[in-house]
Amino acid sequence: MGWFYGCKLHIAMNQFGEIACSALSNGHVADIKMVEQLVDDLQAKLYADRGYIGQELKGRLKDQGIDLITYHRKNMRPIQLSALDEYHLKQRNKIETLFSLLKGQYNLVTSKARSILGFLSGIYASLYAYQLSHQNKPTIRVMESSA
Repeated sequence: MGWFYGCKLHIAMNQFGEIACSALSNGHVADIKMVEQLVDDLQAKLYADRGYIGQELKGRLKDQGIDLITYHRKNMRPIQLSALDEYHLKQRNKIETLFSLLKGQYNLVTSKARSILGFLSGIYASLYAYQLSHQNKPTIRVMESSA
């Protein structure tokens, strides 16, 4: 029959729609376990979905100079976000647009590789093609603090 290799592609995107960093993991690895490796050597605010909620992770990222901003879950005490963070958190859907572009225009999912090396080459070829040639990247308008 053949072989099957499941993997996840993790991407951090900057406000210009460029891929800031990426990592691959086995398909069964939780996203929250990859975030520290993904953002190693970055200092920024990281806007993430509810899957990344965790005080322990937030503390470790804070030690690296990264401020993790997420919404709260329904069963949690509400977190008061600044208007700036609320706005930027709503822009998080741009990463979904990036994945949609990678799948639709850059053939990220359509892989007929016959080896692991061919499989990995196809993934990184899609990322490079997007990064180098895509003209209308999904950008985020950064709001400046008025204080």
